[in-house]
Amino acid sequence: MSRSSWYLEGYVGESKRLRRVHLYQFPFQVGRHQQCELTLDSTEVSRRHAELDMAEDQLLLRDLGSTNGSFINHQRIDKEQALLAGDVIHFADQEYRLIEKAPDNEHLFDRTNVRVGSLPANLPRGAREFQILLLKGAVTAAFQPIVDANGNPFAHEMLGRGATEDLPTAPLPLFQIAESLEQEVHLSEMFRQKGLEIAHRQHPNGLFFFNIHPRELADPERLLRCVESIRTHFPALRLVFEMHEAAVTKPALIRRIRDDLQAMNVGLAYDDFGAGQARLIELTEVPPDYVKFDIALVRDIDSAPEAKRQMLDMFQRFLLDMGIATLAEGVETAAEFQVLHDLGVQYYQGYYFGKPSPDIDTSARMPAS
Repeated sequence: MSRSSWYLEGYVGESKRLRRVHLYQFPFQVGRHQQCELTLDSTEVSRRHAELDMAEDQLLLRDLGSTNGSFINHQRIDKEQALLAGDVIHFADQEYRLIEKAPDNEHLFDRTNVRVGSLPANLPRGAREFQILLLKGAVTAAFQPIVDANGNPFAHEMLGRGATEDLPTAPLPLFQIAESLEQEVHLSEMFRQKGLEIAHRQHPNGLFFFNIHPRELADPERLLRCVESIRTHFPALRLVFEMHEAAVTKPALIRRIRDDLQAMNVGLAYDDFGAGQARLIELTEVPPDYVKFDIALVRDIDSAPEAKRQMLDMFQRFLLDMGIATLAEGVETAAEFQVLHDLGVQYYQGYYFGKPSPDIDTSARMPAS
């Protein structure tokens, strides 16, 4: 018998919360019949639909002649197939991911009734490949230039990228897989470490803005240890820690993080300002060094209603009066830049000045007249 504990994890109905079903004995039958170990209340599922079994420490799935089939990673099986942790399994229209872990004391749902309509696809595929990515550290970074109002190079934002052929390179789909496996903090830390290694190699005295995953704020001790380690290993790099506006909801915690960052000579930026509720109270209680205006405020500002320009002008003057530097993200046209420049925005980032690149470009980008 395998020493591992195995679970099926999936969304129940319209809920956004994942639930786990413990595979507490083998064989473990799945179907509509009430005597199955996992009872699924779906007309798409056969009475005795499929069976999971263990043989020589190998978990297996076999279909029991179901009408609508059993699938592993969206491929229908017609004979007994071996399973690996992270596989996505469909019993007709019911979707689960296979989880392997040590037993713990969390509440487990050994018998679950599920009511879902059409075939779901809530669990991202690629978990097996993602685990290999983590094991090999197969990530890299891209760097997008940040310039001042005259187009002179000021800094770069460091952006994580995947570096394996089996998965997307973009960070969003990678984080979707990571979140389904509760590995988003690990991925964020790996992106950061690899990016700073590249930054140190290419531009050891540069200024770099770096992001965190919001989940990292749940363990501030770990987060600050990570930043302290960064400062120890890359003492010459000038760094700015970016925090999403939506995370700025606990002033005491953010103040503590800001104070510790200052002690390590690391700046603080509030990212995506204006994407949701503009948290002006938190800005006054824990002012950062930089505020980055979200692309939603910046896009088409040259043709936007006057009220939008007035709002941005209000934010701009408010921040400058507090001594907070402003940075506009997502600037794509000369017309957008001109309006922002006239409003007094100090720093700029976007395709108008340069796309993210694996090579750190420190050349000047004089805006078009």
